[in-house]
Amino acid sequence: MQLMTILLLISVGMTFFMMGYVATTPHQNSKARLCFSMMLIGLLSLMIELAIFEEGASYLYIVSISGPLSVSVPIFFYLYFKASMGLNDEFQWRNAKHLLVPCVYLIVMMPYNLLGEAAKQHFFALVYTNEPIPWQLSLMPIRFSRLLLISGLGSVYLYLSWRELHVEMNKKKNDVLREINRLKVGFIGISISFAIVFGFFLFRLPHKFTWMISSIVIIITAISCMIFYYLPVLGKKIMTHQALDSIRSQAFDRTLDSAPTSHAVTDIAISVTAISVNKQYRSSVTSNQSEEVIRDLVHLMNEGVYKDSKLSLGKLAGQLQISTHHLSQIINQQTQGNYFDLINQYRIQDAKGLLLEGEMSVIDIAYEVGYNSKSSFYTEFKRRTQMTPHKFKQSHKH
Repeated sequence: MQLMTILLLISVGMTFFMMGYVATTPHQNSKARLCFSMMLIGLLSLMIELAIFEEGASYLYIVSISGPLSVSVPIFFYLYFKASMGLNDEFQWRNAKHLLVPCVYLIVMMPYNLLGEAAKQHFFALVYTNEPIPWQLSLMPIRFSRLLLISGLGSVYLYLSWRELHVEMNKKKNDVLREINRLKVGFIGISISFAIVFGFFLFRLPHKFTWMISSIVIIITAISCMIFYYLPVLGKKIMTHQALDSIRSQAFDRTLDSAPTSHAVTDIAISVTAISVNKQYRSSVTSNQSEEVIRDLVHLMNEGVYKDSKLSLGKLAGQLQISTHHLSQIINQQTQGNYFDLINQYRIQDAKGLLLEGEMSVIDIAYEVGYNSKSSFYTEFKRRTQMTPHKFKQSHKH
């Protein structure tokens, strides 16, 4: 058995192992896992085809399966990447258009699939000797046309994935860039691999150079698995609003019982309301008006208005239908702090609940509760709790 065949079979075994990991890992949503598994199946079929390339009858049948699956590898990589980066696990029918090429490929293969073993061998003999091919088989993608199709689709969908990457980079700001930069090496590696595949087609290299294609397939499989391993740090498990609210409420209850902090959300609401009843204002805002503003303010906070990263005192005042000056004065006098103290109290308290639940990464929690960067979240969290988010989480493990 040739060395490359052994390497291919080892890669097949490792890919099966990776498929098991993909099926059981909680780091990705179900749509991303499904798309990545389909991509691995395509790579598996291609590696098996290359491993049995000289086995005669077995090869005649495996190409019927590996052909459509192998051209779908770039497509499923893009769909996986988009599902993971976009944090979207819902199937969308518009994504079905990407499967048009594999479906057309499958239809074109049908005349070949209906042939018997002897007829299939005769067909390949005609191909290798450059003799005329029966018209019903003339459209069937042979070796070099399939390489062109794979390299072409790979280039298109790598570009789409790269564009998706930069869209998310712009959304998630600077601290996530450090994580995404790891993936750029992977993209460059896959791009070079597809360029070599295109060169294989361009120069019509003979079959003795099949080891080169085999090596590329192994490299693409390894890089794809690396990307799957690193990508979860950018995403989070998608939950419905009801589930997320349930998680927060349970985590808040535990925080109130055990967390060493006086900034509980319920405590904030009670203290603000209680003070507003007795406090008099040195402004045109009456006691009844201020009490109403505080009540509406607490309601907005409980609704999660603080999670808006672009929230400002003016924007909040607009929602409460009060001037910015009066809202600032009410907050200063009734909460023993200013606007930023109030917002950060709610944000940090929400973050505590999510940290205790353990369903999301620290970066995702920071953005979920309204911070624009990981560093500002860390600074405020440590200022209020005298510990980092990681230490807070560890200190409350039972």
